[in-house]
Amino acid sequence: MNICIKQIGLICLVHVLSYGVVEAQARFNAKIGADSWSFKDEAEMTGQSKHPGQMVGFDILVEDSEFMFVAGLQYHRISLINEDQSFSFDFSEHHHVHYFMIPVTAGYTFLKNDVVHLSILGGGEVVFFYDVDDNMLGFDNKDFYGVSTNLTAILHSELFSFLTAEVRYHYGLLPLLKNRDDSKLSGWTLGAGVRF
Repeated sequence: MNICIKQIGLICLVHVLSYGVVEAQARFNAKIGADSWSFKDEAEMTGQSKHPGQMVGFDILVEDSEFMFVAGLQYHRISLINEDQSFSFDFSEHHHVHYFMIPVTAGYTFLKNDVVHLSILGGGEVVFFYDVDDNMLGFDNKDFYGVSTNLTAILHSELFSFLTAEVRYHYGLLPLLKNRDDSKLSGWTLGAGVRF
């Protein structure tokens, strides 16, 4: 019987990780928020790039002592128009690009008491674009790449063990618009939620 050291190491790693997940506590966090996005090339050309948007989604939080692993699914929509305001929570307007985002992050809880928990996390996001509203700028589905990626950093707080609030920064790694080579989308999300 020929057993490779790599196979033994892989089996041990899977066992340790699965044991950690079983011992950890998993929670569900439903959330909603407002976004402020900026296209890198637009900001360089015009001096201002403000594209407000909205977000709704959920996270699965896996916690083990101070360590936290968070994965989720979020729906975002951002205005295609370069607006004066940074954040907006108006769902009535229809000149947006729509996409889903899957963030996968890990971090550390640095403050934990009976009232508040504060954590800092970082990781990556995969972005799937799926629709563009009718707009006066002439954009349609063919103008956007279907998949993109971001890096993200998060300050996450929990109040009274069931309310959550977070500030998230997204840093775009790939261009979004096919005819604009430096159309990397970066921005901020302010979110609030309820943890179960």
